[in-house]
Amino acid sequence: MAESNENQASSESATGGANTPSSWTKATMQTFSPLLAGLAGGACSTVLLYPLDLVKVRLQVNEDSASQKTSVDKTEPRRLSSMQMCRVILRHEGILGLYQGLVPAVVGSSISWGGYFFVYEGMKREYRHVVLSSQKARPLNSVENFTLACLAGASMVAITNPVWLIKTRMQLQMKRTAKELHMRKEPYNGMLDAGRTIIREEGFWALYKGAGPALLLVSHGGVQFVVYEFLKKHFHVSRAKRDASLTRSSVVERLQLSTGYLTMGAVSKIIASTTTYPLQVIKSRMQQRSESVEVTSTGGLRVVERHYGGLVDTTWKIFQKEGIAGFFKGCIPNALRVAPGAALTFVVYESVIDACGQ
Repeated sequence: MAESNENQASSESATGGANTPSSWTKATMQTFSPLLAGLAGGACSTVLLYPLDLVKVRLQVNEDSASQKTSVDKTEPRRLSSMQMCRVILRHEGILGLYQGLVPAVVGSSISWGGYFFVYEGMKREYRHVVLSSQKARPLNSVENFTLACLAGASMVAITNPVWLIKTRMQLQMKRTAKELHMRKEPYNGMLDAGRTIIREEGFWALYKGAGPALLLVSHGGVQFVVYEFLKKHFHVSRAKRDASLTRSSVVERLQLSTGYLTMGAVSKIIASTTTYPLQVIKSRMQQRSESVEVTSTGGLRVVERHYGGLVDTTWKIFQKEGIAGFFKGCIPNALRVAPGAALTFVVYESVIDACGQ
């Protein structure tokens, strides 16, 4: 895709078309289409798969250990399953309980993906122009893709961390049962109220709790894009051979293309998510409200007080109380969500890019 853009720019320059209005429009679309495509892809995947994300976050912050000895020296199961968590939410909050925090989730996902693609594609263009201009034309290698993807991810943390923190806290609250449980703190009434309340009660910098693991999680995007770019490069080589023998694109070809993007997006996300999942658990623990509602192993509810410090303190507390398994709570709904979520994001992204003429 990037190579075709470079060839197009070269031909326009050679024919004197670089100064025409249509050329300016194409240049503008080339600059902003990754932003629009990322916004659309992020919002689409978030809305469709949101209940799985909510269940995942609730399991991540649940501190019940895997098992506990009873008074008669029997082992009582304590680990909550995804289905148990889902049933408890439906029983106490109804179907809308599975969509608490959806607004900040859509906003955060759209900004993250849109900004990420926008910065990432822009950095790739600048890198090719500044660093590779004196070299023979070649695609970026894995190290270059990884570095640029990590830098793009890091630039998004300062913008989106407050949104993700609000999203996490709204996912963990139970508005219907808050009064019954006699909670001291009122539930947030929307995204803006959450932001104002956090700043008033905890100070502005509370919006950046979890920024440490969030910065480390940029390696997630780096791993994902390295795998995705590697797969896309090889996929497009084989597709180019098929396209050369056909006069026009058929419905079957478009389906094959979408299937390819689905597979590449899913594989890259699974690999990235598996390697960085413990950081996601640590971040959720750090971002939760000090007073929150927790689901017990029997399906009941209880109010708990939680106080986590920084990255090291949180890591040590999880390991001390829950062991290694504590770093992988919620991994099953996460696995069910990340593959189709990433695949949908990339399909929508590539479709919008195609529609913009890149």
